Amino acid sequence: MISGDSVEYKLLAKWTDQLNVISTDFITTVEIGVREGYGSHVICDIIKGPHVHIGIDPYGDVKYKHLDGKKGYIAYWTDEKNKKLVNSDGTPRVPTYPNSMKDTFVKNFKYNEKTVLFQLEDTEYMNAFGNGVPIYRDGKKKIVNKYDLVFFDGPHTTEAVMREATWFAHRSRKGTRFIFDDIDTYRMDLIAHALTFDGFITIETGDTKICLEKQK
Repeated sequence: MISGDSVEYKLLAKWTDQLNVISTDFITTVEIGVREGYGSHVICDIIKGPHVHIGIDPYGDVKYKHLDGKKGYIAYWTDEKNKKLVNSDGTPRVPTYPNSMKDTFVKNFKYNEKTVLFQLEDTEYMNAFGNGVPIYRDGKKKIVNKYDLVFFDGPHTTEAVMREATWFAHRSRKGTRFIFDDIDTYRMDLIAHALTFDGFITIETGDTKICLEKQK
């Protein structure tokens, strides 16, 4: 069974459903920080028609630095009400990204036919595919270098999210939507301001998520 550790998935579904881009081939969506794939499942459940979804996650028990500053390097598992989950001994459950999560994703994800999973860190993906990522569909290869929706749920520091957002902003088009998770853990205000120079405006903000859209 696919599960998620985030909240406000209804907002993710709503903002995905409002996506309005013109694509000559297929809609291209991305999730950074796939884990067991619940966010990807929500996105793929909404997008109809020709669609390719890209998942980016290194797995392998990588522990991300989740907050800015020296003290901020651990995030905790939470339930849908954002309440911290604990182990049997009462200690907080610290998330890791084991390969078993990838196995759960691959085994239970019902949209495997339109999903490409890259077991890479965000920086590795960006370094490898700056000139486009090859996508194979219907016996043809398409080099994709424009992204229509990106769900940012990987490393949660201002520096890391800014780097990701800038990279994808340079590969966006009118109507592209950026959805950021856990926005209380980094300086989303700085990131949103920087994205205005690429034509993005804020569409809506939840408690832990925000949606921006490229207007030009």
